[in-house]
Amino acid sequence: MRAMVSRLNSAVSRLFLFAFVAVMPTLVQAQSVNEGQSVRALTTDSSGALLVLRQSGLFALDSQNTTEIPLPPSDSGAQPRSMAKGGDESLYLAGPGLGIWRYDEASKRWQSLNDTLPDLGVTAIAAHATQPDTLYAYLGDGGMFRSRDDGAEWVKVDNGPREPVQAFLHSDMPGSMESGWLFAGTTRGVARSMDCFCFWGDAGELRGTVSAIDYDPWAPENVYAVIEGELHRSSDGGETWAGLEIPQAVTALTFSPTERLVVGTENGELLSQNASGEWVPVYE
Repeated sequence: MRAMVSRLNSAVSRLFLFAFVAVMPTLVQAQSVNEGQSVRALTTDSSGALLVLRQSGLFALDSQNTTEIPLPPSDSGAQPRSMAKGGDESLYLAGPGLGIWRYDEASKRWQSLNDTLPDLGVTAIAAHATQPDTLYAYLGDGGMFRSRDDGAEWVKVDNGPREPVQAFLHSDMPGSMESGWLFAGTTRGVARSMDCFCFWGDAGELRGTVSAIDYDPWAPENVYAVIEGELHRSSDGGETWAGLEIPQAVTALTFSPTERLVVGTENGELLSQNASGEWVPVYE
């Protein structure tokens, strides 16, 4: 009997060890995703999963799984700092020294879109809200560039706002003489232009360095901007702004079909507002 119990205990121990080894990669991956690293950028993929860019890498998160997406190759070790989702759900990454890259979901590989750019000093990118092949890039002193063929050819359209652009977006908010609006987060505040590049002007009187900006695709007049960790909202397309109370410093934001407004924080957390207006962790 003792021998039988001993064999049973040994088998149970081996089974536990095997199970622990099997789940170890998942545990390590989960730890790496939430190790306190600041969130650099946020967007969603075609399935609605959150795409989270951190210093340690790019991760796709939903309520069940966390998957790491390898970053584009870089001989110089340049890191992405801007991320955008195209009108056809394509994913784009960009950064100084890295240029612009598009992710091919089928092959799980990145494709360079840098052949016709004057240099790789891209500090911010945006994708047209409704035209899948139209992209925008800001190259600092190089100015604003646009591509109408998904990055095959880039053409300079203007110098951009007076101050350097840190982040920007294309919105299909009504009222433009062409197909939408560009909102640029600069070192002075938010600048705005119709996408005909007719004129860059101030979007309200919000002042400070804007590190992140986005809008509600279901209500385009609602625009959100982050200044020094504080979240601000405009409900009239950038005419007026109001600060939003939030318990942590915000570094990134996006809109999810299930969570609606999602913010990434300096502490590495992802938060969304519940029905009571409280900020709660996402997928935890």
